[in-house]
Amino acid sequence: MKVYDVQVGFSGEELKEIREIIWKNTGIYIEDSKMYLLSYKLKIRLGQLGVEPREYMHLLRDSSQKELWELMNVITIGETQFFRDKVQFDLLFDKIVKPYVGKGVKSLNILSAGCATGEEAYTLSIYMLEKIPSIPYKIVGVDINANFIERAKEGLYSSYPLRGVPPYFIQKYFDQIDESTWKIKDIVKKNVTFEKVNLIDNFRMKLLGKFDFIVCKNVIIYFDDDSRDKLAQIFWTILNDGGFLVLGPAERIRAITAIFEPIFMDGLFFYKKQDKLSEL
Repeated sequence: MKVYDVQVGFSGEELKEIREIIWKNTGIYIEDSKMYLLSYKLKIRLGQLGVEPREYMHLLRDSSQKELWELMNVITIGETQFFRDKVQFDLLFDKIVKPYVGKGVKSLNILSAGCATGEEAYTLSIYMLEKIPSIPYKIVGVDINANFIERAKEGLYSSYPLRGVPPYFIQKYFDQIDESTWKIKDIVKKNVTFEKVNLIDNFRMKLLGKFDFIVCKNVIIYFDDDSRDKLAQIFWTILNDGGFLVLGPAERIRAITAIFEPIFMDGLFFYKKQDKLSEL
């Protein structure tokens, strides 16, 4: 597609309206200090479409929301890697997942929320194969960015997101395609599926089914407090009784202790679903 040199000419009120549309529909809130990034991303989108700001506002206000999701494909960030926060994952599987399975669980369902291009979901699959190979499992990766989901399904990666993977695991779980490309092996891939889902879409999230573990890392940092609280309640709903929510090591949700029991272990928090939903 030809990229036209279109100057960004949105008024301050239009930029605020765009921010409001994004926030109301996705929970992502762009702080004043980051509005320059929104302007930059809008310039990219205007160039892709070859339209002026006035025309673009009509597209964005359309009730079909088609352009909103195209814009989210430009705005959202897919920077991630395999085995990110390895210490946290080691602790999760050794001290939480194994005892959970030891209680007689026949299979495991795990959600990778905000999975970007699939590295986290496939990492979870590798952990299952390495640490708990005796039971069936299913991992679902979801993200708001449709382009990321398609790349995750392909399972092709450069050396950069593999930089934290032990060489033994690269040999065992990846096929080298050429000097700079690796493909995840079918043994890892066969138990992982990906879907484009907006995390604060309560209906779509419920359609995913029930999970034993939800991993949501480096996602809520883009949400405001109200959206984080809403997301915590959605996660509570789709977790099985006694299931766990895993956030990034430095991430917190304001109202999470009202509906989850914080488990502090070796300097890290994990959140266990309480038996009854408390009033927030």
